Amino acid sequence: MHHYEGCNCPVCKKPFAPGDDIVVCPDCGAPYHRACYELQGACVFEEMHGPDFEWKRPASAPVLKKCPNCGSPYADDQTFCEHCGASLREDPTPNTTQKSFLPEGFERFSSMYAGLEENNQIGEIDGIPVKDWEAFIGPSAPYYIYQFKRMDATGQKTGFVFSAALFPYLYFFYRKMWLQGALALLLEIVLNIPARLLMLKQAGYLMFLPISLSSLSSISLVSSLALGILQIVIWGLFGAWFYRRTCAKRIRKLQQNTADKDEYYASLRKKGGFSRAVLVIVVALYLLNAAAMIFMGGGL
Repeated sequence: MHHYEGCNCPVCKKPFAPGDDIVVCPDCGAPYHRACYELQGACVFEEMHGPDFEWKRPASAPVLKKCPNCGSPYADDQTFCEHCGASLREDPTPNTTQKSFLPEGFERFSSMYAGLEENNQIGEIDGIPVKDWEAFIGPSAPYYIYQFKRMDATGQKTGFVFSAALFPYLYFFYRKMWLQGALALLLEIVLNIPARLLMLKQAGYLMFLPISLSSLSSISLVSSLALGILQIVIWGLFGAWFYRRTCAKRIRKLQQNTADKDEYYASLRKKGGFSRAVLVIVVALYLLNAAAMIFMGGGL
């Protein structure tokens, strides 16, 4: 297959792609999609068949190489990998003296991100210019833009966010996702009710229960497991996707309501980013709640 990558099928004129079912003419070696060859019923070069004729790779067919990030084939004239979005340009003078503290794979994105505006398609996410996303998101823009580009390249909505998995409502409130934050907080409160009732009963603050202590203990365990799964599977895996949808909606609203360019970018930076004040308030409430639970549990 590697020999035919970048060449076009003589019947449908479409380039061969990795995984295509390829057959070749037994007389001249010309490649075809199997379905195309069966539809044609014969080699299109049949009249040229002879001892002196052999199919050769066209000089115009781009020579394919392997993406250093994901291994997908690409043509010499491509700037970015169509599969993962990584930069395909080699840096002739790489900086080997500066040590990188970025996670593995993040450096590849840095080079990709630097040249995003050279291509209109790659320079936009959900129809919004990358520079608008950068202004709205703030200092963490490179990480999130990488996640969004990876989603587009793979067709997946998942992008694990550790802070969303560990502290969902803190993360959502910090990133100004009020609805998701309120929902995450409400679900955490509801799913923690059995555990809190169990703690109050064991500490002697609750005299009556409509169910047995063993049943409440089982319910508490199931609720805790459900909460853990919810945090990891829903909030953690889809945290970046929730953030993408929220950002896109707010950026488009600012685009519609702000005519002046300077005012528009000032609004992006003001309305986006993160909220330290909300984070401080929520953390303070969290610590007060934890202290109250320790006190009721007899820890103080």
